[in-house]
Amino acid sequence: MSLSGDQLKTALATIAAWRSDPDEPCRCPVCGVSGLAIADHSARPYAEWYVLTCESCGLDETVHIPMAGVPET
Repeated sequence: MSLSGDQLKTALATIAAWRSDPDEPCRCPVCGVSGLAIADHSARPYAEWYVLTCESCGLDETVHIPMAGVPET
């Protein structure tokens, strides 16, 4: 399953909210059901990787957010 543009926007907003309060339940960007699992597999400072899984609809998606990386000196 691949996220549509609107679903990706929702997923990114959900990830941002989860990072602010990881104990707050998250809603799935596909089906809207509470209980979305988010696992941070990031390789900072180069990229952020989040695995999103939802038992309700079967979502199993990895979201990649590129970062600027470490500035060269």
